[in-house]
Amino acid sequence: MEKKSAISGEYIVTQQESGTIKVFRIYDNVIGSLREIAAAQNFAYSPDWNTRQFGKNICKEFGDGKHAEIGEYYVNVLDSGAIETYRKYANTIGALREISANIGFAYEDKWNTQTFGSKLIDHLSEN
Repeated sequence: MEKKSAISGEYIVTQQESGTIKVFRIYDNVIGSLREIAAAQNFAYSPDWNTRQFGKNICKEFGDGKHAEIGEYYVNVLDSGAIETYRKYANTIGALREISANIGFAYEDKWNTQTFGSKLIDHLSEN
């Protein structure tokens, strides 16, 4: 169960009742995220593919044609044919640092993931 959460641009930071912190990124630039996935997987693609073609081909190669889970990345072909991509970060503290750098949030290196995530969520909620 989620205790608290906040959004910063494309990022969603949540803290569970257990204290666990999770970071997700829902990409605005879907074709850019598909290129990122392709590069990470050494997947050859045509620069002529549009977003729908690219996403559909990724889902065929790495999933069931409609959905694919590729490491930290998730790709879905929606009923409309549109493509949705998001990432669930395995390196949570690295993602928290990335978000902090983007918004100028000062943090202490000694913070553990739970403390860092909780303070970042509070900061985002207040601003």
